Amino acid sequence: MKKMNSRLSALILLLLVPGSSQQRLCAVKESDVTLWYSDYDINIKTVFWFSKKQRTNWRNGSEPEDLTLDSDYSGRVKHQISSGSSALKISDVRETDSGEYQLMFIMKNGAKHLSSAAVSLTVTGVSQSSCWDVTYTSRRVCAVVGSTVEISSTYSHPPGHTVNKTFWHYGPSGEAKDLREEHQFSGRVEYVENKLRIKDLKISDSGEYRFRIITDLNQYPGSPGVILTVTGTQIKRSPATALQKEEVILSCSTNCTLSGDTSYIWYKNGRQVTDGFTKDNKLYLDSVSSEELQQYSCAVGDPVKSTAFSQYTVTLLVFLPQFLIIAVLWMLFFFKMHLITKPNCKEKR
Repeated sequence: MKKMNSRLSALILLLLVPGSSQQRLCAVKESDVTLWYSDYDINIKTVFWFSKKQRTNWRNGSEPEDLTLDSDYSGRVKHQISSGSSALKISDVRETDSGEYQLMFIMKNGAKHLSSAAVSLTVTGVSQSSCWDVTYTSRRVCAVVGSTVEISSTYSHPPGHTVNKTFWHYGPSGEAKDLREEHQFSGRVEYVENKLRIKDLKISDSGEYRFRIITDLNQYPGSPGVILTVTGTQIKRSPATALQKEEVILSCSTNCTLSGDTSYIWYKNGRQVTDGFTKDNKLYLDSVSSEELQQYSCAVGDPVKSTAFSQYTVTLLVFLPQFLIIAVLWMLFFFKMHLITKPNCKEKR
């Protein structure tokens, strides 16, 4: 039972020590921990984690070996590589796992280089409250343009610290500025305890969000944070090229998997054609022409609040040509009237 409880929250990172490139982590015995390294050279072919304390297990004492091949970590380590970053997850950590961990970079030209920063891990047998920790409900969140998103977190810190301030900030940039002070988020951000709420989402809001703790003795960056992706709606048709008056299936989709329950509404020329919200993202049309297909749009919505988001991303493309034509006709009309009235003015003189 003790082992199960200790796994309920994974401890991630502690802090960067001032004046040092070393990261320090704290984890409770039998929990899971993730070591993180990002922003490395794009000319790297591959990368692996190692620990000098495991030197006795290396076939060549001076040549570091991949930690995933170490018998002491068998079945407990998982390495994940994404664009410019590397994460090593160690499950069921033991006190013997305490030590420094580094990355070995193997360049495309075959050269090998060590990471400039080492990650120092300390595994203790005491409660989680003895460690710094920020845990997010989800590491990746997808939401639709115009909607509201909520990102939740919980945190703990070592005893003897008094929390002076907590806030959310945007991106991994050097300066951690409170989101409420960012011009980009003016009037759209609010905090509900440790929860971040962003209203009227924009595509430009996509990025990484971190929860920062500032105490009387130190501060903790809460990284890695939560990756938010803001997306619009897209319509795909099947078959891709339909014949005149042929049956067509329209599918409403987004660029990422939306969080929570997702419902859809369909429109034709801006007028709703479905009976309220539906869980089905497809619209089945009988005997429809190619011209009529251009009149359909979809939106992702909230059936509880009866609101739809992101419809304009599709319908704007339908109505924009009409607005342009009307505008041109009005301009021609006034120009013609000007030519007609101008001679009359000269006659009066």
